[in-house]
Amino acid sequence: MTKQEHEPRLAGGMNYWCTWSAQWALSIGRLSEAGKKAGYFEGNNNARICICEETVFGEDGFAYQFPDVRGDLFLLMDDGWDVPFEGCERFPIAAFGSVIPSSDRFPSFPGTPAERLKGINDKLRDIGWRGLGLWISPTMTGKEQDFQYEDYREQHEEYWKERVLWCKEAGIRYWKVDWGSFGHGDIVEYRRMISRIGKAYFPELIIEQTTCSAPYNGIPEEGKTRYTDYDFTISLAKQVVEFCDVYRTYDVTDDMLSDTTTLDRLSWFLSFAPCVMSCEDALYTGAALGCALGVMRSHYGKDYLRMNRKLDEVNASVKWQRFAPSFAGGKLNVSDDLLSDTMYFGPQDTWNDVIRNREVTQEAPAVMARNTPPPVVKREEKMPFVIASMNPTGAYSLAAIKRREFLFDTQAPTVACTVGEASRIGIFGDFKEITLYFDRPPVKMYAQSLVRGEEKSLDIHTYLTESAVKIPQTLLDSMNTVADESDNAVMLRFEF
Repeated sequence: MTKQEHEPRLAGGMNYWCTWSAQWALSIGRLSEAGKKAGYFEGNNNARICICEETVFGEDGFAYQFPDVRGDLFLLMDDGWDVPFEGCERFPIAAFGSVIPSSDRFPSFPGTPAERLKGINDKLRDIGWRGLGLWISPTMTGKEQDFQYEDYREQHEEYWKERVLWCKEAGIRYWKVDWGSFGHGDIVEYRRMISRIGKAYFPELIIEQTTCSAPYNGIPEEGKTRYTDYDFTISLAKQVVEFCDVYRTYDVTDDMLSDTTTLDRLSWFLSFAPCVMSCEDALYTGAALGCALGVMRSHYGKDYLRMNRKLDEVNASVKWQRFAPSFAGGKLNVSDDLLSDTMYFGPQDTWNDVIRNREVTQEAPAVMARNTPPPVVKREEKMPFVIASMNPTGAYSLAAIKRREFLFDTQAPTVACTVGEASRIGIFGDFKEITLYFDRPPVKMYAQSLVRGEEKSLDIHTYLTESAVKIPQTLLDSMNTVADESDNAVMLRFEF
């Protein structure tokens, strides 16, 4: 892997909650007999129907979740928000990309496109969200893919300039640019154009880009378990990261191998990207590595994905990023040691038909660290991934990410970390023991659950040996305040 060092810089304020998984969860009741026989949802069309004024603002609507942290998050309306209900299942790709709230989906928000957008944005802000974020299909509505950018450059650029200016008038500051007529990775220049126009006419607009890919790394049919230097996705990502504000690691296999797949992607992308990485719903991974969060879990899908039973992790991750925001750049250290995760995908376990009824293995580095020496980890048979980062704010983050294969019997690791003079340390997941090596011994120590509860003063002499502080599992367990199946998250604060 080629590793480049970019000066680390803060770039917080890029976190959002995305409606897509909630749309899928609500769409379960719309299965046809054919869909039930197939054993999985019929697909995106049912989910697209489930984004509208009723699901966002109605009783138990999307807008009323996460009261403790929604002020830190955009509410990002995903695929389907800007196309009409009627004929949704028959829409060609060219129907997307209007960036106009459909009047039948959002009837209470009339006016010009900018006025409609502003109405929705203002209402979300009144409820307490950071604002409205938008899923954007890089498609010029009504034009098929043969309406090429190089042949009709002026029309395409005027089209996106108009939509950027609508969002400027509406105060909308986040775009998630996904697939579309010109949306896949081989159309790099189209994505570059959208980012360029956004910066020219509305510099405050955060534009997230990605490289569309399968929800796994490598080629399962050939036994390949991770990306390589020669992978097409890597070559495209190296181009896209140079012009976007945020690069999204992209879709994964729901909750099955999601953490391992995402960690492998980050081990590549963070090694060369000068921009912020979004690791979507791998929340403790994002908190520990300084990545932006694209939260997708919610109570709507409680019986669908196990991660929807871990909602306290949303509060913990977002609260920690108030002290350790997402950042760009810095040096990435990855271990040569790889850990694997293997799962069998039945007919209902994934939206990707390539790996249904197939055993799939993914691999990722056992230890990764940004902007700090990698933690020293005692090797165990069923050890988790261990990741860490030193934030430009001086806060240090550490996480143990369980492998799904050993979800319920992963061994809590023993680790040693060099933390300099970090006054705040965020710890995510289970650890048998953590040794923190400081440049000079701290004189006071405090602990607090990142989920809920107040800070407690501790007797530092119980844990201090010269310039090292040893944190036992019993201390972490004593701070556990989660109310669901979330892994614990604790913040330590030191005074020197």
